Amino acid sequence: MATVSKQQLSDVFRRLRAIATNKACFDCRASDPSWASISYGVFLCMQCSGIHRSLGVHLSFIRSTQLDSWTWVQLRAMQMGGNAQATAFFRQHGCTSTNPSIKYNSRAAALYKEKLAGMAERVHQKYGTDKVHVSVTADEFESGGANKDDDFFDQFQPTSPLAFSSNQLEEAAAAAAA
Repeated sequence: MATVSKQQLSDVFRRLRAIATNKACFDCRASDPSWASISYGVFLCMQCSGIHRSLGVHLSFIRSTQLDSWTWVQLRAMQMGGNAQATAFFRQHGCTSTNPSIKYNSRAAALYKEKLAGMAERVHQKYGTDKVHVSVTADEFESGGANKDDDFFDQFQPTSPLAFSSNQLEEAAAAAAA
């Protein structure tokens, strides 16, 4: 699988970090996180990335946003995810624990991880490596209403996090049960 160039990676992460909620660690709120959980599409500080690594790659796959190489599917997971999206999903599903072991072993975490992985794969299939900045939100992608020429980041409003549609949740639940 093709890796993302350092310039493309830097450009995408610069845009993702411009979103207010991505400027702090998803788990502890420390500023300027430089690590990411691809599994959940969230930004983490170094200390929390170590905690995630101890949970195992089956729960949280960690990469440095500056040091590691990334595949396009991994990058698409970050573009489709984000701290605000994950926070909203976990809250919506009643997962408010701050204990990483409880939080990332929860049904909400499994559901979110599965949904995000599927979305990242579909977005990569649609755009491949031709377009660095994808132009879809979760709801737009599922409805087929995405315009390839729109810039996803110009549309994002951090005060109203994206939410998964009920149709998407039902699909993820069915996939998780299978």
